[in-house]
Amino acid sequence: VKRLTNIAHRGASSYAPENTFAAFDLALDMGVNDIELDVHFTKDNYIVVIHDDTVERTTNGVGYVSGLTLAQLKKLDAGSWFGKDFTEQRISTLTEILDRYQGQLNFHIEI
Repeated sequence: VKRLTNIAHRGASSYAPENTFAAFDLALDMGVNDIELDVHFTKDNYIVVIHDDTVERTTNGVGYVSGLTLAQLKKLDAGSWFGKDFTEQRISTLTEILDRYQGQLNFHIEI
């Protein structure tokens, strides 16, 4: 018997802004055990969870992830583009995500 695995693409990205705590929390609440997420390096060499190599589509900022520091990225709103209920969402580091969901979720990390 083959086992079927449901993987939430960028979290529950149809219901919350992709690659955010909101999307991952919702996927967990929906009973998903596996999450696919995307990472990029910041200018100061932190690994952050974001799909695009630029921030325009999913934040209120402008520029390449690799051209911005973690402090600059943390100031960006990563949720309003999706809906007014998500204005407090921020870009997270991979470490923050792994620490928060340790033992709860399996991760498939796209580099």
